[in-house]
Amino acid sequence: MPLPARTASLSRNTNETKIQVSLSLDGGVLPPYEPSSHFPVPTDPLEAEAAKKGIVPNKDAAHATQFTPTQQITISTGIGFLDHMLHALAKHSGWSLAIRAKGDLYIDDHHTTEDTFLALGTAFTTALGARQSLARFGRGDAPLDEALSWAVIDLSSRPWAVINIGFKREKIGDLSTEMITHGLQSFAQAAGVTLHIGCTYGDNDHHRAESAFKALAVAIRAACARRVEGEVGAGDVVSTKGVL
Repeated sequence: MPLPARTASLSRNTNETKIQVSLSLDGGVLPPYEPSSHFPVPTDPLEAEAAKKGIVPNKDAAHATQFTPTQQITISTGIGFLDHMLHALAKHSGWSLAIRAKGDLYIDDHHTTEDTFLALGTAFTTALGARQSLARFGRGDAPLDEALSWAVIDLSSRPWAVINIGFKREKIGDLSTEMITHGLQSFAQAAGVTLHIGCTYGDNDHHRAESAFKALAVAIRAACARRVEGEVGAGDVVSTKGVL
């Protein structure tokens, strides 16, 4: 018997940003975005009809759009390096993920980055549903050339984050390095997870950041693995308390 799909589609609208997320923790076809006055329906009739049934690839986000037989990924936040990191996170965690954002980038990158991660974290916990039959804990290690990072996650419902990537630059592209740290903290808060991420070493800040996101992806994939019938933990909440 197939396991139920773990998907979520939601909007996060503030005075500063309008964010939409569609997420499937197990890859595959994404549910459509919620209808929104902030994001017009495509003018092409075929695209408009397709958008009612699922996610349409964003032609303006070619670098962060990748549709394969098992994953649908299309990211467009207005911040190129943020798109790049979220693309890597989705790809290596086994997600299908679509994000589109309109933010106050004329001010800076803070609100768009923060609200994107808060929306993603909310979609994550919504898609995860009842925290049963889960591995719960996950660790990931990922190299990128000279950089090596690790991540550990606990699907604990207790938000906490310790992030130490050791950046040397103020920005990577148009993304402030401080907002990478704050964004990951915001994700942990909204997702209800305990998250520890560190970069052991690396000379290049791009490599440090990307290896950290890839390590997080590996950790998330391990923690979200489901115990099937016949395995220890199937149907259980993996906690001595009996709740998460």
